[in-house]
Amino acid sequence: MVKNNGFKLSAFAMVLIVTGVFSLSFVGFGLTPLNRYFGVLISAIIGLSSVPAALQFISMIKKISVGQLAATEQSPSKKGVCQMKARKILIADKDLVNRKQLAELFEKSHYEVETTASAAYAIAKIVQKNEPIVILGDSFEEKIASSDVVALMRKCNKNLQIILVSDDTSLDALRRMREDGVFYHALKPHNQEDNEELRSAVECALEAFHPAMS
Repeated sequence: MVKNNGFKLSAFAMVLIVTGVFSLSFVGFGLTPLNRYFGVLISAIIGLSSVPAALQFISMIKKISVGQLAATEQSPSKKGVCQMKARKILIADKDLVNRKQLAELFEKSHYEVETTASAAYAIAKIVQKNEPIVILGDSFEEKIASSDVVALMRKCNKNLQIILVSDDTSLDALRRMREDGVFYHALKPHNQEDNEELRSAVECALEAFHPAMS
């Protein structure tokens, strides 16, 4: 009779433990449904005499889940890596003042900016596919037209986004450059409104660059 009562008492205690652990898994531990199931199952198996072991097991499951979540948050996604690489701009223009102003504008917007006065250097960078966005002026160290530079760059990299910043380009040259794939044409910025227009054009070019690379 004593043994039978002891068995009933142990069984009742096991039920209480299982119920308690199951409830705690919902309100305090933040476990996934699968982890809750394993917590309840192990608690039921090991019984009253191993309450610390049950709690330790559940704690271990929780730590694994939290660790996996932290690793997921710390590991940059492929899209994130692409975006970090893509926030790069090459500014090619013989006009030193304009080059510096544009560089300062986009560095303040957290772009990685490189500048050059050489069309040959700019084309070499495009061949390496290091620069997703190029801002072109209307003159370079070499005797070459912007329209010819655009055509060469687009042949080297079809995904390249080119923004032309020029006040002196003829309508015929603009038409040819649009046919070759110039993303946007803007006049040289002279005020904050012009800066915002150019910044918006670059943001749009960046968005257009991502689908092309996916």
